[in-house]
Amino acid sequence: MSYYQEVFGATDLFRIPVTEATARELDLIDPNLEDSTIHGGFRVMGSQILCADDFMDQPQHATNIAIMLDFNADDSEEVVQAQKFFDRVANSGRVRVTNSFSAAYFTGKRGEFTDEYGVNWIVSCRPHNWIEHTPVISGDQSIAPMQDTPS
Repeated sequence: MSYYQEVFGATDLFRIPVTEATARELDLIDPNLEDSTIHGGFRVMGSQILCADDFMDQPQHATNIAIMLDFNADDSEEVVQAQKFFDRVANSGRVRVTNSFSAAYFTGKRGEFTDEYGVNWIVSCRPHNWIEHTPVISGDQSIAPMQDTPS
């Protein structure tokens, strides 16, 4: 998790290692208990991220998931924070930028990168009312604008 602290500026890191009893319960073969995490987490830009090691026989990078950090495009301070965060991570040399942080279809900004563990990250600045103008596919596969729901 030090990677996320160094590159992303993560805070509030915590980690619970795998115990010998848990390793037996999960039938882990020759686990490195000191470096294995059964539950961990950290905060990135105010969002709590929870994580654990993959205990499959042949762990693979997580290419089919994404974590989205969402910012309010109507708040200029949040837009600046999002831009600074994206620039920090993108310029670290320790991620692969897949889409630069630029104008997006919903009138905000969006950028994407993949970290060293294969996790895809999306940094998104959307206007507060973006969903009112976005077509959504409903259960019957028709496209309709999303309706506001009371808060």
